[in-house]
Amino acid sequence: MAQLASPKTHQSPTEQARPSKQPVETLTLNDLDPSIRDAFPKLKAFNNVQRAVANTVLQTNNSIVVNAPTGSGKTVILELAMLKLSTQAKDGPYRIVYLAPTRSLCAEKFQDWKGRFAPHGLSCIQFDGDNLVEDVAQLSHHRLILSTPEKWEVFTRHWDDQSVACVLRPIRLCLIDEIQIMNDSDRGANLELVISRMKYIDSRLRRVDAPGGEMLQSIRFIAVSACIPNVDDFARWLASDGRTVVPYTFDETNRTTRIERHVLSFPSASNPYKFELNLNYKLPAIIEQYSAHKPTLVFCTSRRSVESTAKFLANRSPVKRAGPPAGSVLAELAGNLANRTLQECVAKGVAYHHAGLLHNDRNQIEAHFRAGHLAVLCCTSTLCMGVNLPAYLVVVKSTCNHTGKEYTDNYVLQMVGRAGRAEFSEDGVAVVLTTDGNASRYQRVVTETAPIESQLRRKLPELLNSEIAHGIIYDQPAVMEWIRSTFFYVRVQTNPSHYQLAGGQLLDEQIEKLCCDTIESLEANELIVRQRPNAIVPSACGRLMARNQLSFSTLQLLQQGLKGRETLDEMLVLITRAHEFGEFTCRQGEKKILNTLNGPTISASFCDGGDDVTGGVRFRWPRRICTTGAKVYCLVQAVFGNLPINDHGLHQEAAKMVTVGGRIARFVIGLLTAKRDHPLEGGCFRALVSAATLLQCFQTKLWEDSPYVAKQLGQIGPRLARHLAERGKGTFAAIRHSDPREIECIVKKPPPVGNDIVNFVTGLPEFTIKLSKVEGAASGQPSFTCTVAQNNTHYDPEIAVSFCVLVGDSSNRVLLHVDNCTVESIPVMGCTWPLPVRDDSGAPIESLSAHLICHEWCGLDCSHTFWLVEQPPSVVKHRQTAITNFFPNTSLNESAIGGEKIALPTALELSRLRWNETNAHEVSVDLPNKLPLPGAASRISLNTSRWNESCDESVAFRTSVGNTTLISNNSTKLADKSNDISAMLDSRVLQKPLRSILKPFSAVPPRKPHAFAPLNISHSSLMGNSKQKHFQQAAKRIVTPVAIRPDELEYIFQPDRCTLNFTLCSPVDDIVDCLQRYTIFRADCCTPPDVLVEVQVEPAVRVEERKRKNFDLGKAADVFVSDEE
Repeated sequence: MAQLASPKTHQSPTEQARPSKQPVETLTLNDLDPSIRDAFPKLKAFNNVQRAVANTVLQTNNSIVVNAPTGSGKTVILELAMLKLSTQAKDGPYRIVYLAPTRSLCAEKFQDWKGRFAPHGLSCIQFDGDNLVEDVAQLSHHRLILSTPEKWEVFTRHWDDQSVACVLRPIRLCLIDEIQIMNDSDRGANLELVISRMKYIDSRLRRVDAPGGEMLQSIRFIAVSACIPNVDDFARWLASDGRTVVPYTFDETNRTTRIERHVLSFPSASNPYKFELNLNYKLPAIIEQYSAHKPTLVFCTSRRSVESTAKFLANRSPVKRAGPPAGSVLAELAGNLANRTLQECVAKGVAYHHAGLLHNDRNQIEAHFRAGHLAVLCCTSTLCMGVNLPAYLVVVKSTCNHTGKEYTDNYVLQMVGRAGRAEFSEDGVAVVLTTDGNASRYQRVVTETAPIESQLRRKLPELLNSEIAHGIIYDQPAVMEWIRSTFFYVRVQTNPSHYQLAGGQLLDEQIEKLCCDTIESLEANELIVRQRPNAIVPSACGRLMARNQLSFSTLQLLQQGLKGRETLDEMLVLITRAHEFGEFTCRQGEKKILNTLNGPTISASFCDGGDDVTGGVRFRWPRRICTTGAKVYCLVQAVFGNLPINDHGLHQEAAKMVTVGGRIARFVIGLLTAKRDHPLEGGCFRALVSAATLLQCFQTKLWEDSPYVAKQLGQIGPRLARHLAERGKGTFAAIRHSDPREIECIVKKPPPVGNDIVNFVTGLPEFTIKLSKVEGAASGQPSFTCTVAQNNTHYDPEIAVSFCVLVGDSSNRVLLHVDNCTVESIPVMGCTWPLPVRDDSGAPIESLSAHLICHEWCGLDCSHTFWLVEQPPSVVKHRQTAITNFFPNTSLNESAIGGEKIALPTALELSRLRWNETNAHEVSVDLPNKLPLPGAASRISLNTSRWNESCDESVAFRTSVGNTTLISNNSTKLADKSNDISAMLDSRVLQKPLRSILKPFSAVPPRKPHAFAPLNISHSSLMGNSKQKHFQQAAKRIVTPVAIRPDELEYIFQPDRCTLNFTLCSPVDDIVDCLQRYTIFRADCCTPPDVLVEVQVEPAVRVEERKRKNFDLGKAADVFVSDEE
């Protein structure tokens, strides 16, 4: 590792703040190359800050640290550096990285630069988590990468990977915007780590001999901020390997816009929440006094405070604004917003902005505030980091954040700095509202700034483990070499007491002891291993912790909390206690929604409207939800259970929780696997199964036995998945055997959506797992094998499916754990593993359990239990799940016909009965016609060709899907006609309602008329044995028959038919109504019509005009309804 090099002598920051006392060569905008000048169409001339720094930026390759007031044009300095590099490098290899603290700032710069710098060859890409950049190769195709410190830190961890190295190697310029974020207790350490790592990567990847013997140019760093008084410390930190860093500091006299600062104090209340609430009544007078009717920005401490403040200002008094009236513009804006509360506020000239709003709503609010249409904008901290908004007045409403802690000095300065922007105004006003006890502190803050301190010591165990796991630190001397390259080492020399160190001549020894203690703590927690003297090697657990970005406290929690026998809910409780969820505090305004989700039932009015109810979360929190852990426990279950979360902020947080939970669950699996060398007392098989199942839930966002498996398919969202589950499509098998037209009818989408869904599901694998006992084992111990097979011959290899195989015994021991298996790794005959079953624990082994758990898919898992002891008979208890409680199944193909089945009477007898329109399940078919088995029928009555009034001639049998066993009350006659029955069973059984597969007669291809008489298809579900009971029930249950010719029936039930050209109506809520309006089958037609004619409607029949009609359906009076729901 390169040693820290002292920077060359720099000019005094004080002198540089007054350029007139220290004459330096300056550049003006006209001195720039025309190609560079064209990139600044709105810039008329450089200001004082830009003129002082432009020469160093354009004439040298020195790194630069700039501390200049907000609104002084620091972004232009960054842009000049980018254009200079693109001009010099031309077509040569180079890349630029821009790091900003927030995604919103990255998005703003991306929108500005992608068009303005494209003519200069600077293609931009946003890489901050808000976009879908998943392929690393995409980064290598762009010159400018915009990212956040957290995202870039994760990316640079894999710097030794070839694909990542191809992106990092050409980097010549690293731009750091708002570097004062290093003072943040939560995020500062990440930025310090990533910059230190970039310096190390620079020395490893690019410090090689170039052609001609010269060394390649190292990375140039340019860091800018509005509140880092200790710029010399940053310069010493960034300087290494001969790199020269020039610091610049400019005071408020160099600010383009003048800011008038005020600190107003008020008596404190019983708690911070009440104090901020009381400030609402002070705001109208403050805005009236200081705003001059110009745009006002009000910073609030929480999302709830933002919304309540905006509603208060909108309803309390009319907000005045300068400029032309904007009533029509605001009315149009309100109509384009999704949030109803925001619509009401916007109509009165007040808006609010926070991360819980939809992305489109946030963008529209920002655009209209820039245009001057909104008088007041209430917001959270998302707008205080560099987002450029034209606020004349900034009000900091309370200096205590939502967690009860006071804002840091630099955080307050960032908010104050939003007042007055150079592009929009020449001056501005900032007002800080605080308690009487803090008034003197913030009076000093707005005029002075405290130095930026390092936050590295707070996360030293995690950072050291990360660098060890990724090969940057490999022995004890490398630890000290790394610590000397950090900002922490620079600041501890100046202010050791801040880091609880004594200082003096023994300071290096104290720092070394601090590092040694941390290394010993990592070793004690099994994160590292010492091999030879001073050599440090990461353990499997240490690599997992670094890969999944977990904190040291979470590691200790899991190590102490895991017992090995955790059930699914116990594992979820343990994971939700992790430190990573600490940012999701339970806000007061969220408790009502969370406790509703935690209840036993949820009214449909809370969900989508209506009178029905649905179940709450699967595992209820025992008390009212008011803590972070309870909030996380409830929200992730709401995601898994496909429950609606009627709050966009909670919805966003739930998505983040699921992502974090997946990382923790993955680490738990690795931790339990690593424990196999030092097993937990009592084994860990149950905990391993629970963790693997929970990982699947986090990745699929569904419970492992969820009926909403369709949500994983394209074009199917949460609501459509619920509709499919209500109609019996709760498994992939049910969807696979469904008719595409029925799917389209349920989801109300046009063809070929149904075909796409069915075809995709048909390509999913079908797994089986089986435990077998090997006979004739040589040893006395029994021998077993586990076999996994994939049985779907239509499996689509393009569908990526990975899974793990877990086998354990009743003593909770893990016998087999195979992870990251793929379908391609399974041979045609299946994959078999021997199981090392040993009875060495003293406890008898009663059973073996095998589980196949998919990682990315819910609904494909399978399991098998092999009992080694005889099980006593047990009473089968049927548990009615939540889905059947609240979504009763009404699908025809799922209806059960219980009791003893009897034959239908003859058609003559049935014709004398009273007909009712009810569901149907029985078909009468003449025996001489060897027709396929209709899939909609659960029962078939086979009759001779002679119709009479006796039921003795008919034979009834029942068959289920996939079952070739015929159950009959007349086996003799069935045996005589076995050929006819075989002919029907040879064809494909279609498990679909008859309604969904019927083809209109007009769509049947012309063919030669048959000599057969029309077949009578009647439907019934009959119970009992006696004729009397049969006729009594038939009179109540039989529906009107539909006359269909044999050639039509053959066409209807042909395998793999296509009915895309048949559209009933779009959309249709009442399928029966649609059938009643059109002729589906007409018995008096011998051949289909060749010419389409207009529909002739009887005057007495009311027919609505349909938008889609692609064939003649005949007269409405000729309709026979075959079945309905």
